[in-house]
Amino acid sequence: MATVLPPAYAAAVCTVDYKITREWSNGFWAELTVTNLGSPVTDWWLRFRQARDQTITMGLDRLPDGYTLGSGELYPITTLRPPPGSTLPTGASVTVRFGGNHRVADPEPTDWVLSGQPCDGDVAGPTHSPPASGSPQPSPSPLPGGPSVALTSPLPNDFFAAPGVVPIRARATAAVGRRIERVEFRERGTLLAVDTTEPYAFDWRGVPPNSGTRVTATAYDSSGAQATAEVRGVRVLPPPAPGAAPALKAFGNRIRTVTPDPRPYRPRGIIRSSVPGECAWGPIRWDGPVDDASVGALRARGVDAVRVVLSDACYVHTGSPADRTNRVGYLDEAARYVDRLVRAGITPIVSLRQSDDLATRSFWSAAAEVFGDDNAVVLDISPDTFPAAGGTDPAVVWTCWRDGGPACLGTGLPNVGVQEQIRLLRVRGSFNLVLAAGTDGGNDLRRWLEYRPADPDGRSVAAAWRVDDRSACATPACWRATLLPVAAQVPLVATDVGAGSSSRTFVLRTVVWLDQHGIGHLSRRPGER
Repeated sequence: MATVLPPAYAAAVCTVDYKITREWSNGFWAELTVTNLGSPVTDWWLRFRQARDQTITMGLDRLPDGYTLGSGELYPITTLRPPPGSTLPTGASVTVRFGGNHRVADPEPTDWVLSGQPCDGDVAGPTHSPPASGSPQPSPSPLPGGPSVALTSPLPNDFFAAPGVVPIRARATAAVGRRIERVEFRERGTLLAVDTTEPYAFDWRGVPPNSGTRVTATAYDSSGAQATAEVRGVRVLPPPAPGAAPALKAFGNRIRTVTPDPRPYRPRGIIRSSVPGECAWGPIRWDGPVDDASVGALRARGVDAVRVVLSDACYVHTGSPADRTNRVGYLDEAARYVDRLVRAGITPIVSLRQSDDLATRSFWSAAAEVFGDDNAVVLDISPDTFPAAGGTDPAVVWTCWRDGGPACLGTGLPNVGVQEQIRLLRVRGSFNLVLAAGTDGGNDLRRWLEYRPADPDGRSVAAAWRVDDRSACATPACWRATLLPVAAQVPLVATDVGAGSSSRTFVLRTVVWLDQHGIGHLSRRPGER
């Protein structure tokens, strides 16, 4: 007599190691490794059930060649498939990395199945983050008239230097006739501290580097009612390598380093452009050397920033495997140059030569995936082709600059505004410092403060400015009137100072003026455009 066990009790023929490698307020990166413990399987597939309200949106271009990952109409059932005819031998493993978004819970897939056979899944939370304690995390009380609480520090998706000191600050208010008895601070359910008096605060010290964690503040009032506020995506960055460029963040009207001893940062650098159209086939062609020797020579000259101007040309094309390979290879090669700059202590400012609105969206989405883990990289999202107001109502031009939208197409203006580009970066996990220049190719900042883009997650957006000897705003009188009011409120960087060959003193005179007023700058040699 034989006993047939139902699938739930069948022996596992594979293992799955799934871990969250990075987490922020509404997204994640994960690494999945499947190992075959049974007989070799050909034309294999791995199926799993996604977590509640989780969607996989990132890293699909970076799967191994020929692999696909998706759910389609079967959501939340998702399937990983290799190229047709692929075999997974006994004991062999395959690892893939991907990311996505979620609203409520940590993404923890379940029901792992390899080609119809069950797998044992090992699901881990964010790396370097302590597990939740055995006691449940408190939740808001349903009692009427309960307290209110809000976390004022840290901010969502904020990041700090290691060894970490994270300032946790809460504002708690009791209903009429009641009082706040205490506020409890937790990290992923683990109690950190209790404060019984205002201001409710706790300096969380010695925090090791982590890939994103959650902090809560729970207020209890004299009736026993309670309320909880949560902030997600709080990171402590690992220490940079000796001599490497530091992570950067905007503080008031200054850029500061995210280091144990923060200091102001003001770039003095140059511009290095890739040649348009170079991404279609073969290596990137640059307008100058980008090897280790040239990077070291720049650092020896005192250059501490390089604006790396890339092209969106290859992001116009989508769909074919060759296009995917070209896009990934292009950005990876650019990333290798960016990494050389960071290791040499030079801040890379990644910028884009724009040719197509859809390509711009695709490029910045991909750039967020590639550069989002390194806060030493600055992203210059300025639309360099954005026109001057001219005969158009300036309010219309500036509204399109910030917000974009279909209405802008009717006026001949780009329909992807800087606000949307910031959103694309943040939703994909990039909380890098962002620069945004104004209209007229970035030369006009007259209404920048009025139309200042919001940054609800990263809160780290600075103004950029571009000028050459032919610009409308190319005199000290104009600079005093337009640049200094902006620089008094937000960080300002002159990301492109250039001149024609007939105006050889313009760059020097402009740089001297900028230095006198504490404004960082990146310049071209006379005659470069």
